[in-house]
Amino acid sequence: MNKLVHIILACLLCTATAQAQVASDYWDDVDFNDTVLLSSNLLKNKLINYLFENACADEEHFDSISISSLDFVFSKAKINMRVYEYLLELALNGYTNMGRDKVTDYLLNYPQLAEGEINMEAGLRLDSIAEPFQKVKVGAKSPDMSGFTIDGKPYQLYESKAKNIIVFFWSTDCEYCHDFLNNIRRKLDLQSDYELVTFALADDIEEVRAQVKKMRLPGYHFYDGLRWDSKPFLDFHITSTPTVFVLDENKIIRCKPYDWHELKEWLKLNK
Repeated sequence: MNKLVHIILACLLCTATAQAQVASDYWDDVDFNDTVLLSSNLLKNKLINYLFENACADEEHFDSISISSLDFVFSKAKINMRVYEYLLELALNGYTNMGRDKVTDYLLNYPQLAEGEINMEAGLRLDSIAEPFQKVKVGAKSPDMSGFTIDGKPYQLYESKAKNIIVFFWSTDCEYCHDFLNNIRRKLDLQSDYELVTFALADDIEEVRAQVKKMRLPGYHFYDGLRWDSKPFLDFHITSTPTVFVLDENKIIRCKPYDWHELKEWLKLNK
């Protein structure tokens, strides 16, 4: 699925001004039985525009409006399970990477589908789409990982004694990632209260070392050159950077903040 979906959504949100909700006939020109939609950007672009227009008219109620909007779309899409599956994966990627856990949990319950409404084959396909997101949703136990850092130090997540662990997936050419990491370094106690574990996308290991040194980041930092095919990226279902997880001492995922502001607000409520 397109790794830029959440970036597109985020950019739209950042530039949003109050707008009226889209007309109720917005989807009237879409034939959800037409599987040709799956090979074009029409359906994706239409969904993003629809969600943007509706939810950004009232950012205070972003989650509830998004759920209501998605519910309407899935009520129409379920006449063709291939289209339904496409939209489900698209929305799961977007809202997961935006850190919208309420919307993600709603999507994982397969909107508008009643028990027994679809056959076993379709159910299995839906489960295969949802499974990676189920494994890394808030409240789930984090995937384990082990290896050697860029400095040759061994590390295993499940052996860590830290009370709080920040697992941070980033790109060396992503300024937004740098800002997020710098806020974490400056404003959190990474010696006592938090342990920082990062996984980088980069051209080579020296680039990662240089960036880590420049930002003066403590913690454990990993790079294996496999990029999106790196096992941690696959295990944590990473589709974009930055993607961040806050784990407790039992390695339970407590928070998946989209940005520093969201992490800061979560920390205030969970001291």
